Parts: sequence; C-alpha cells; structure tokens
Amino acid sequence: MNAKTAHLWRLDNADTTVLVTTGHDDVPEIAWFGPALSHDIDLEALVCVRDLPNPNAKLDTPTRITLFPTHSTGFLGASALSGHRHGAAFAPVFHLDRVAHSATQTHHDDQHNNQSDSLIDDQVSSTREQDKKDNHTLVFVLRDERAALAVTITLTLDQTSSVLTFDTTLKNEGDSDYQLDWLASATLPLNDQFEDCLTLHGRWGGEFQQSRHRLSTTRLQIDSIAGRTSHEHFPGIICGTSGFGEQQGHVIGLHLASSSSHRTVAERLSDGRAYIQTGAIPLAGELNVAPGAHWQAPTTYVCTAHGLNQLSGRFHHFVRQHILPRWTRAPRPVHANSWEALYFNHNTPDLLALIDAAADIGAERFVLDDGWFVGRRDDTAGLGDWRVDSGVYPNGLSDIVQHVRDRGMQFGLWFEPEMVNPDSNLFREHPEWALHVDGYTTPLARHQLVLNLMLPDVQAYLYECIAALVQRYSIDYIKWDHNRDLVLPGNGTRACLLGQSTACFALMDKLVTAFPSLEIESCSSGGGRADYAVLKRTGRVWTSDNIDPIDRLSIQRGFSLFFPPEIMGSHVGHDVAHLTGRSTNLHTRAIVALQGQYGFELDARKLDTQERGALGHYTQLYKQHRQWMSESTTVRLPLRNQALVASGMVSQDQTVSLWSVIASGSLHETAAERLVLVGLDPTTRYTVTLKSNNAEELAAFAKHTPLWMRAPVTLQGDVLMSVGLTLPALPPQHALLIECSAHHLAR
Repeated sequence: MNAKTAHLWRLDNADTTVLVTTGHDDVPEIAWFGPALSHDIDLEALVCVRDLPNPNAKLDTPTRITLFPTHSTGFLGASALSGHRHGAAFAPVFHLDRVAHSATQTHHDDQHNNQSDSLIDDQVSSTREQDKKDNHTLVFVLRDERAALAVTITLTLDQTSSVLTFDTTLKNEGDSDYQLDWLASATLPLNDQFEDCLTLHGRWGGEFQQSRHRLSTTRLQIDSIAGRTSHEHFPGIICGTSGFGEQQGHVIGLHLASSSSHRTVAERLSDGRAYIQTGAIPLAGELNVAPGAHWQAPTTYVCTAHGLNQLSGRFHHFVRQHILPRWTRAPRPVHANSWEALYFNHNTPDLLALIDAAADIGAERFVLDDGWFVGRRDDTAGLGDWRVDSGVYPNGLSDIVQHVRDRGMQFGLWFEPEMVNPDSNLFREHPEWALHVDGYTTPLARHQLVLNLMLPDVQAYLYECIAALVQRYSIDYIKWDHNRDLVLPGNGTRACLLGQSTACFALMDKLVTAFPSLEIESCSSGGGRADYAVLKRTGRVWTSDNIDPIDRLSIQRGFSLFFPPEIMGSHVGHDVAHLTGRSTNLHTRAIVALQGQYGFELDARKLDTQERGALGHYTQLYKQHRQWMSESTTVRLPLRNQALVASGMVSQDQTVSLWSVIASGSLHETAAERLVLVGLDPTTRYTVTLKSNNAEELAAFAKHTPLWMRAPVTLQGDVLMSVGLTLPALPPQHALLIECSAHHLAR
C-alpha cells in the first residue's frame, strides 16, 4: 500500500477503536480492532509501520488479509468468495468502488435471498428505529466490472457494547446467472500474539462443550450442514493470547447469526499471520443469483475484550439492547413443563392435578408439551395434524386452559411446526410437502420428515393451524421445537437448505405480528438452534434436553459465553435425572436451575412436604432477584480445583449478587480453597448470606464448617475480592448459593 495514496477510516467509542486502511482502489483491510487509540494517528507513519516484507518465492506484491480476500489476488487462505458463470468468472478481482461513513445508522437484520431491490444506493438499513442511535457505520462497496459482481461490506460499531457487526452482500450485475458456492460473512486478521482458540462442540444432551485448539498452520475448519446451528458445532469461535481465561488474556470472539449450515475457519498462514473467517454453507447448486439480484450473507458479530468474562459481558449487553424481543425485559415467569412428568400419557385428571401442584410451588406459566394433538400417543405419528385430540380432550383444551388461568398462570403449548410424521393425515394428503430429492428415500429421524417451509401452501397451512389455536385459547407462549437434522433437503430436484431458516423466520414473524403478546421459545431437541438470528424472534432457548444438574454445569457455562442468563431455559428435574440416571439432591438441582430462566420439569404431585418447602424457597429467591438478574453481569470464577464450578451474577449497580459453587465430583484436598469474588464495588459494605438452606446437611461431612455459613457477615467489597470466603468441605454433587447485598439492602 502506497502511503501517499492510502486512506484511513475509523470507528470509535469510549473503549474500542476500529481502523480500516485502503489504498487508491484496494480492497480495505482492518489495521486495528481493539482498545481505544488516540485520534491523531499519522496515516503515512501507520502505513509505514504496517508495511509487509516480501520473501522470495512469493508474488511480487505482498498479499494482504483484507476484508474480502480472494485466491485471485494470491491469498492462499480461505477465499471469501467462490462461484462462477457456467464455469467462467470464477476468479474475480475486486477494487474499492466507494465508501460511505455514517454515525447514525445500524446493522442489517436478516439475509435476503436473490432479491432484486436496490443494493448499492442504500447500503445501510435500520431494522429497529430505536437501534439507530449510538452506532457508527462504514460501508465499503467493492466491484469487479469484468465479472459483473459487486460486494458490499457494512461495519457497524455499537457505541455501548463495543460489538462490531459485519454484513456482507453480493450483487450480480451481469446479464447471466451467477452460481454462488461460498460467500464469507466476515474475514478478520488476528493479533500476532494470538495463539489459542476456543470453540463450542457437543452432542444431544451435551451441548456447548468448550474445546481448546492451538492456532497453527494446520487449518481449523468447522463445518455444520445439519440445517440448524446443531448440537455438534456452535457457529462461533474465540481466539486469544496463550492461556487466556475468564479474567486474563486479550481475546476476540466471533458469532455467525445463522440458524442453518455454517463454517468457521481459523488459520495461521505460512508467513505467520493469522485470520478467522465465517459464513453459511450452501449445498451444491443452491444459490443461483439471478441478474440484478443479490444475496446477503448472515450477519456476523465480533467483539474484543480482556478475558472471557468481559467478552461475555459485551455480547450480553449487545444481545439485550439490539437482538432480543422487548418482552424479554419484563420479569421472566417461572415455568412448569409437563414433559418429564407425563410424557405422552395425557389425561385431564392427571393434568389438572399437575397444574395444581405446580401452582402450589410457585409456577407462573404452565406449558403443555408434546402429546396433545391428533394421533400423538407416541413419537411415531401425528406431527403435522395440529388439531386437539378429541379422544383425549373431549372438550378440546378448554378445561385445561381454564384451570391454568384459574390458578393464576399463563398457558403455553408445544409445537413442532417444521416437521411431519409419515403416519399423519397431512403427509398422506400432501407427501410432496416434505423436503425430498426425487428418486431417493429420505432417512427418518424420530420417525419424522421435514416440511418444505418455502412452499406457500405449507406456510399458509401452518399459519392457519397455529393461529387458530393461539386465538381460541389465548395462548401466551409457544415452545417451538425442531427435533432432527436436515438430510436430502431438496424441493425434488434442487437443494434448498439455507432457505428453510429464512422461511421459518417468516412464519414466526407473521404469528407475532398477528399476536403481539405471543412469546416463542427456541427449542431444537435442546440447544440445537441457538443463535442471534433466531433470537430476534424468540426470547428463550431450551438449552438442553439434559437437565441433570452436573451435566448442566458445563452446558450452561459454555452457553453463557455468548448468551445472557435470562434467556437460558433451566429447570429443576427429578431426583434421578431421566436422561442420565444420576441422583442429585434438590438443593443442587435448584441452584443450577437458578443460573438461568428458572422452572420445573418434574412431577410436582409426588413431592413430599419437605421437598415442596425447599423448592418453594428457591422459587421465591428467583422471583426476588429475577428483575436485576435480567440485566446482570455474568461472572465465571476459575478455581484451582477442577471439581469445583463457581459462577455468579452481579447487578448493574453492584448492590446485589448471587454466587453458586457446585462440587461436580470428589475433592482431593481436605482444606477447600477460597471463593474470591469479582465485580463488586470495593468501597461498599456487603452482607454475605448463605441462601441454600443446606448448612445442616453439609455440617455432617466435616467436624467444622466456616463461621460465615452459620450467620450473615458484613465486609467491604475489596476484602471479598481479595481475601474472599473459605469454602466448606463439599461432598460430590453438592452446592452452595451465596447472596451478597449492600449492607443497607440486606434482609
């Protein structure tokens, strides 16, 4: 880059600076994304100190990691674009066409597939009027006139959270179709000091497991083609300095807002530079961009921070302000779900008794799960026939709903709109409505197929079925499930994977427009569909079908890296977990459930008096604290002993916090370590109170327990954040819940 023809563009807030440099007509590159820099940077000097050496056996001009690197410029990493026009125009070379800078606009909403509206004339659109403030935006338009392609890259820096939003759009300006095989949503160079990567992997019942990788010349490429974010591979990555942790290390986190297939790449090139890249993966032949049309890649969200706790805090703030529906800011009700209490064994007397028992222990919303509709006595039949089974409910759901209302609770209902059982009236009448490829048999999963939501008739049918029930019963809440991966997702002849999530969002949008008070939960056999795109329509994620509290520790910890706690569905289950067979005490189950949006997934009819009292205690704690918890700062505390898992939530004003400590297994030291708190005000005096009501139970496992557990103590914040609290000898699978309240607020 010639220093005399270079340009410098920047986005700033109080904490963060983004520097983007461009040559005369070069594709721009990020020169810095991190802590705030001075405003009087000498551009020529900056270009000089960033000038690249050029070793032998390379192109005569150094290859840069730009915002849109391609192989045709000599970049040997992952190209940001792959496509062609019947074999031609396969190697476009883009140049900067123009730049727009705005201090009042914000990011795009969702991807638009092959729409022919104007792309270049109005680069940045606002999807929420309230989001226009406090955002700074740069728009770069790249063009290759010979290939007749234009790329628009929009960068928006949120002024309060420091999250940087990437929107990338490809427009076909030619007179023939362009076959798009890959369009990166974002490509970012990494800090030279970054050596480690963290990704989230897992399986059904074990989602959001953290995995560490070394950033090396062996490319880390994580692909998911499940048709949802998937249980196996979350669309996100965190990179940072060696050994980065909750409180230390410089890190960068990236999340692709895609509820469909996705790819994440991290690689160190042979010259030592490193980058990350992400985007949605189309199937072969899926994205055929017509002349004059464009395709917008899913939005990518990126943030830098010092340590994982700060990174999570910035993502959480952004999600609360710009992603989540506004109804998530109201107090989140205590859920009672019928699934693990009854499964498919629906009958009115049992349900009425279950509703009463749930209300007695403080439930505020009762959700009738799978099994209420025609032919649904097990999971082999009925999906698609969204009519109440009159054989089970002669009066429809009226008696059940009325009883829920009489007990002062909201009513929620389970649906799986995107699926169909071959053994259903819908499939027998319309087998062509299922995703399929002609001449091949689609493998079943949970005895079901996937409906082609891109068909107008399917959209109309599902809307009419769901809307009729929502209107008749004044349904407050839908648990929207999605219980299988997409295999052979075609319309008979062509692939149509990416369009499924877009069509699903359109159906959700139509429902919430017609019923503004309707709330929707994203469930996908647990956490199989969790991302910022689906969260624009849903305000709760069923984090995992596994509610074993010990397994939930790692699941919820990984989830918290990108998602705030108030949207994390977290329930108290039975003493013996249905998914794992592990037995845990009620205190542990409830304390783990309090880390998210609290509820019950048990048969409350079978609780004895002592259990009802204990569960009622934790339910009241949730209700007492939930308002500030919905705006809280999540803190994950690293402890020396790997069997101890500690975390907390601190109110925005730092006056109150809740801390949990759980022993996931046996401790190998007789003297437990200290719990050193984080995020308090050093000068405030806090009253420390054990809230788990299990001091007597824990006393049986040692000759002496710390004195602070027997009666509240008051200390300054700086003492609690330096000296801390000595922990008791915790038996395996036991837990503590600790409250710290400013002394004038202590009860």
